[in-house]
Amino acid sequence: MSDLVVRAYNVGFGDAILVSVPERTDGGDEEIRHLLFDVGNLLAGNGNDDAVFTGVVQDIADRTGGTVDLYVMTHEHLDHVQGLLAAKRAGVDLAARHAWLTGSAHPDYYTTHPEAKLKKRSLALALEDAHRIVQAAPDPWLEMMVRNNSTMLPPGALGLKTSDYVDHLRGIAPPDQTHYVDRTTALAGKHPFSEATVRVLAPEEDTSSYYGRGGPTLTAAGTDAGTAAATASEPSLGLSVPPMGVDPGAFFDLQAARRRNTRRQIMEIDKANNSTSVVLELEWRGWRLLFAGDAELKSWKTMHANGLRPVHFVKISHHGSHNGTYDDLFEELMPQQSPDGRERHALVSTHDGDWDSVPDVDGTLSQYQQPRCTLHDTRNVPRGASLEIRFPG
Repeated sequence: MSDLVVRAYNVGFGDAILVSVPERTDGGDEEIRHLLFDVGNLLAGNGNDDAVFTGVVQDIADRTGGTVDLYVMTHEHLDHVQGLLAAKRAGVDLAARHAWLTGSAHPDYYTTHPEAKLKKRSLALALEDAHRIVQAAPDPWLEMMVRNNSTMLPPGALGLKTSDYVDHLRGIAPPDQTHYVDRTTALAGKHPFSEATVRVLAPEEDTSSYYGRGGPTLTAAGTDAGTAAATASEPSLGLSVPPMGVDPGAFFDLQAARRRNTRRQIMEIDKANNSTSVVLELEWRGWRLLFAGDAELKSWKTMHANGLRPVHFVKISHHGSHNGTYDDLFEELMPQQSPDGRERHALVSTHDGDWDSVPDVDGTLSQYQQPRCTLHDTRNVPRGASLEIRFPG
């Protein structure tokens, strides 16, 4: 019998994971069902660019005949959605028979979920501020965060935005087989599997709980004269010289406060978007595999409350960041002793030099090693190449 194979591609700071699942047919033969997660990276740091996607998507197309059986977009971040459109623009196209996108990516989601819309919009004001700041003064970290969360920016703000890549993913499968999923979604008829079983553990249907309280953004409608004067014109947001008639000390204090406030709120946006990740559990011939996207603590806490089970494989959340897990999670997903004696594996898809402490080598990654499991790391394969993890049938 064939092996189930997980292939993880080194695309830099991003995810591109192809899972090939053998399924028995009525005649006793096997057919391979291909499940693809994401494909994207963040345009920052060394080697994170569009060029890598051409070869990666070509390899996926060669293995699948140009059509995957199920495509899963975990969430709306550039490092997860960019690759298929980038490859298509380079001449390599990939289609899907079924496509799942995170529930909050539905075009009407924020019309039907006013609380989520309100929280998202209040934080999006900070994103617009951040965009104006990076236009006026270089700030690589802030620019990277703006691009990664650019679904909230107004049309034309950045040229191609995350939302443009998401629009492409809405069309890679037939319309009647493109679904927006959350933990409550009935999955029957929405996937290709007959032998393997799938379960969506996250996100919640209402994503408003993933957003923090947030703080007020500083706008031209400031509450005191100094704030109003300094913010009277939007271009002044990034200026290093105060406008005429504004006290320099007050102006520079305001600029620093605005930047701190904006950075804090951008982090809230980023965390909330990460926690909208589709978390998928796949069971096949006694093996249980968990693909966690970039789920952060709020999502994991909810999954814990709803019941998590030990697994034989976990795609480590959020590229190995400390905020993609918590201490008790290791014992829930992978107890020190394997409950059934089977081998266990963990995968981190990550890249060095893009974010401080990502991956969290001494904390998160150290937990996902022997004797608990075997750790597989995309940094150990050349750029554009893949590593393989096999589960015998």
